[in-house]
Amino acid sequence: MMKLRFHIGLLVLMFVSSNTQSQIDSLAKNLIDSVKSKLLDDDIPQKTFKDRFMYPHRWYVKQLLAPQTPYYDTNYIRSNKRKLTLTIPVVKKFYGFNFTDLSTKNTLMFSPNNYYYVGFNFSNIILTFGFYPGIKFGAKPDKGNTSGKDVQLTVVGRRVITDVNFQRYAGFYVFNRKDYDITVQNPDLVFIRPDIHVFSFGVNTMFVFNFRKYSLRGAFSFSDVQRKSAGSFMLGLYHSYMLFNSTDSSIVNTPLQPSMSPELYDINRISLITIGLSVGHGYTYVYKKIIVSAVLNLGAGGQKTNYTTLDSAGHTLSLNPTLHLNAKGSIRYDNQKFFFGFMSTYDNNYSLNPTLFNTSNYISKIMFFSGYRFNIKKNGRKLLKAMGLVDYN
Repeated sequence: MMKLRFHIGLLVLMFVSSNTQSQIDSLAKNLIDSVKSKLLDDDIPQKTFKDRFMYPHRWYVKQLLAPQTPYYDTNYIRSNKRKLTLTIPVVKKFYGFNFTDLSTKNTLMFSPNNYYYVGFNFSNIILTFGFYPGIKFGAKPDKGNTSGKDVQLTVVGRRVITDVNFQRYAGFYVFNRKDYDITVQNPDLVFIRPDIHVFSFGVNTMFVFNFRKYSLRGAFSFSDVQRKSAGSFMLGLYHSYMLFNSTDSSIVNTPLQPSMSPELYDINRISLITIGLSVGHGYTYVYKKIIVSAVLNLGAGGQKTNYTTLDSAGHTLSLNPTLHLNAKGSIRYDNQKFFFGFMSTYDNNYSLNPTLFNTSNYISKIMFFSGYRFNIKKNGRKLLKAMGLVDYN
């Protein structure tokens, strides 16, 4: 009896295993067939080695050029991604670090001595590329020399806009000089600080709710054009890290110390780690060929503040709240081919330390631009066909 039950159980197990294996094989076959149907295109030649080598490139370009159902309402938004856009911007970037004594209420405002830069931006269906060939002007001759890097990138997607900021500066001056007009033998030692360095990195991401009718690309890039006035609420997350330090003295150097509390005299290094949530709203007003856009986001979060003194001792303040402001504005004339205008951005993080000192740091940019869109749909297809990338029948 036991042997009979064993054999029956074995047969049942073999039957179930056979059916399970058959189902797995069927699912695998369906998956393979589905992938093949997506990736294999009989219209693209595959006879020669060159054809097989070029197949991925040809397949990708064909997918880009294929008609697609837009995710947006075409009554409100017009896309120019399939045009070649050339833009010439004139840009000046700003950075500031403010150090406030909570006892005396005095603030030192540090700023680098930046230039205006002239650049070139190209964008088409595949990529956007910009560069600045070293054409610069407009630094203040009496504010010292600043060296370093400043990258302010805005990535505008369908539903999400992300600002990425990176700064590394050496050489600052005291921006609010008139507040501390101290008579000394060499005033440059007071107001010009070549020993001040900063490293700053931040990411601010916003989700756009009404992305089908409101285009941030139409407001702050040139691949879309807003055809009718529209707006949207936004919700986001921001994070930043900043290191501000003096390499050979304290942040509050000797001539300025009488204006500040003695507890701050020896601080030579401050680091800030910040994270928080933000909410906001954006709106674009369209009047014929004039497009005016504005975005305002307000946030709140937490910040960890560490500082070092001249004796190399490290100190940590308690976790404190912070406030965050991110604003953008632009105005431009755009007739679908030629466009020109003005754009500005501003990002500020303000700490709310209960004791000793407060800090705030801001990043901003102003840009004047003009550009032209080249319709490459017909000529571009001819060029791609001549290169053997499309139209194989």
